Amino acid sequence: MQSVTVRRTEQFIENRKRIERTFRMSTPQIHCLCALLLGLDDRDADLASIRRGKKILKKNTGVFSAFRGLGMAPAAIKLGERSDGERRLNFAKDNLRKLKAAGFAPTDYLGPAAFLMAKSHDRADAVAEKAHENYLEMRHAHRILTGGEDVMYAVLFAMYDAEKDVLFPRADAAMDLLSERFGRSNAAQAASFAIALSDQPADALAQKTERLYDLVREAGEKNREMLDLPLLAFLASLDVPEEETAKTIRELSLCLKEEKGFSMMRVGRSQRLFYATSIAAIDAMLAAPLDPNTLAKKRDLLQTIMLTGILLFVVSSMAATAH
Repeated sequence: MQSVTVRRTEQFIENRKRIERTFRMSTPQIHCLCALLLGLDDRDADLASIRRGKKILKKNTGVFSAFRGLGMAPAAIKLGERSDGERRLNFAKDNLRKLKAAGFAPTDYLGPAAFLMAKSHDRADAVAEKAHENYLEMRHAHRILTGGEDVMYAVLFAMYDAEKDVLFPRADAAMDLLSERFGRSNAAQAASFAIALSDQPADALAQKTERLYDLVREAGEKNREMLDLPLLAFLASLDVPEEETAKTIRELSLCLKEEKGFSMMRVGRSQRLFYATSIAAIDAMLAAPLDPNTLAKKRDLLQTIMLTGILLFVVSSMAATAH
């Protein structure tokens, strides 16, 4: 691995340890999610700022607030690192009200979606309305697959003014190709959304996504699950070298496997591969020659992929355990 990738991996491992000490009641997957979010900004976890963010949340939200659920730890990370954390939380609370008013039902994903909207707070009403239109379009195309987690993609598309007449035909084209190999699954749908937000031909990106999937498995990751598929679609949109990227993902997975906190009992093989692929995606994005506007869009897309992928896994696991 390149030295910058090694450093980024070491940062992720250390950040996970620090976050675990602050959010002991959260799941290992949430600890890893927070570490990945810090990695997006190449930041080390600062315990004082994390505790400050946690204090802001507890002071300004009720026990049953949407910001106190699974998204509490990621929210505290973001609030604590900002000097205007309390103001940012007020933006998110206002956005949450607007999303509900637009027609979204309360779920574990609505709070993170409200935080995602914070940078568009000056036009939150319009974003919320357009997001709900996007969500209805998603449900019309895939009623069974479209769930609460997709509110985040609906909001993301609205924030960047993605035209429905362009966006959804691209997503449908990608989904049709991906489903031939991966079935009409949540992973394939999320991958199609990642492809839809790119400017490159949807069919070419879908094919490259499939090639990356096969190359990662050929490199030695014998995992049959598809949690990493949306991340591979994101990497495909960056036009990464395929064999080299697959090799890097394999090396990252092996590196994490040797570290405390990433065992089969703690996070499992599929989640470990998700984290390895996320690190590779962050690395590729920050190394790509992107203009500031494109980088901002790519960053928000990658953040959305990581949030929805990990939160959906945690919610599904909790539901399975309850039954």
